[in-house]
Amino acid sequence: MSDPGIGFTVHNVIRRAATLCPETEIVWENRRISYGEAYNRVVSLADSLLSLGIRKGTVIGVADWNTLPMFELHYAAAMIGAIIYPVNIRLPLDQMAHTMKVAEVEWLFYSNDFKALSTLISKDRTVGLSPECNAKYCYNDLLSNKTIEEPEVEVTGRDYFSILFTSGTTGLPKAVRYTHEKFVHGALAIAYQLGMYNTPASLHQGDVIMPLIPFYHIHSWGSLIHAPYLCNKYVLIGRFMPDRALTLIETEKVTWISAVPTMMYMLIDAAEKMNKLYVLRGLKALVGGMPIASGLAKRMQELSIGFSTIYGGTDMLVTSISIAPRKYNSIDEFLDYMRLTTHPVPFVEIRIIDPATGKDVSPGQIGEVWLRAPWLPYEYYKDAEKTRESYVGSWFRTGDVGVLLSDGGLRVLDRIKDVIKSGGEWIPTSILEAIISNIPGIDMVAVIGKPSERWGERPIAVIKLREGYVLTKEQIYEVLNREVDSGRIPKWWMPDDIIFVNEIPLTSTGKIDKKELKKNVLGHGY
Repeated sequence: MSDPGIGFTVHNVIRRAATLCPETEIVWENRRISYGEAYNRVVSLADSLLSLGIRKGTVIGVADWNTLPMFELHYAAAMIGAIIYPVNIRLPLDQMAHTMKVAEVEWLFYSNDFKALSTLISKDRTVGLSPECNAKYCYNDLLSNKTIEEPEVEVTGRDYFSILFTSGTTGLPKAVRYTHEKFVHGALAIAYQLGMYNTPASLHQGDVIMPLIPFYHIHSWGSLIHAPYLCNKYVLIGRFMPDRALTLIETEKVTWISAVPTMMYMLIDAAEKMNKLYVLRGLKALVGGMPIASGLAKRMQELSIGFSTIYGGTDMLVTSISIAPRKYNSIDEFLDYMRLTTHPVPFVEIRIIDPATGKDVSPGQIGEVWLRAPWLPYEYYKDAEKTRESYVGSWFRTGDVGVLLSDGGLRVLDRIKDVIKSGGEWIPTSILEAIISNIPGIDMVAVIGKPSERWGERPIAVIKLREGYVLTKEQIYEVLNREVDSGRIPKWWMPDDIIFVNEIPLTSTGKIDKKELKKNVLGHGY
């Protein structure tokens, strides 16, 4: 009997695109290749990988930006059943070394930007990706093989496709492995939600996709599946630079991007400086990774950028994407709904649990977000203790605090580790951050908990101002007091202090690193 998962393989996607839309382009640097050419290159590359001794189950690490070699290696590895690890190149070197050891990386493919990593692997098992390669094996040489038939390796949906690592903000990064079937289903769930429901970042055949999210972050949120699956032109930016991104959007007529909020800020700032805001008008953006501030939402609205919010993570893939409400009374209400509320993608179930009792709370009440989905990995690789903590039966404990709305929407308010517990009550820091971030001149803000002998913890706000702006504590408190007077926040949520800093640390995925910030501001990371 054949394996029922046999059709759900990653390389089936590029094979189908080569037949269905062989002339559609992939763009990288000054190169343009069609899906038909890309498929032939992948077949040749897969055969070359086998000639190197890479086999089904071999883990290969790839250290590079969003490039054509990165794209091709994903498909070539999938074709022979090798397991790909897109190295999180934003991690510190010691953590990158740790992840490669845990993943049991046997071969490393690297561009010149990451040549230092090649010392972590035997030089006989490294491949240089850059054109000026001086390694024993060079990527372009592997492509010189002109094999035209796919290798005869049986790969099914139940075989492992990739290994990924969390960003490591609460300790060393944790590893999860995804099978072909799980990753394909997770990626297609994004395409279905964006294609079949009323959401501003709609994604359809004919869109030109340029992912700003790097491949090391959940394989660029599945964009390497979406583009060939939908037969869409796929633009690869390499390393994210806002000026370059803006140029590519204009020259390649990009209609759809994926980004974290910090990237959107940088992109809009670059457009302002270059007098090219018109380039962004009509763009569609899938935004996630951290909360979208109301100021950014309004700025995108002013520029006619249709945005949708995505919620998910390395250890759960996609969970939910915002769907536009049927009715809203004002544009501000609409923007707040879209930036704060997401709806489960098909086949995702969500519960809100009271951590103290372990029981479900009533709709509208705050608790920990639990979920289950067909693509959950159900374990942290080689970490039984963390697995027991997070995967409970068929459910995954996200570690996020949230609330379910009456329309089925999910609002994630905070990380449990970041939520402030003052006098036995929770203060969701994201709400305070959203209010403060909307003040003109605020570049970034993080609300963190400071130990209090009387209350347990009390909030303080850490603020980075935009260049050229001057604000005082009094001006910040004036805005917060207006929110208190209007009844939108309780008075006891008011931060005990406001601290201005020159820089706010970010994680490898562009989120604010509150653990590191606490060390800098409070002298500890707890």
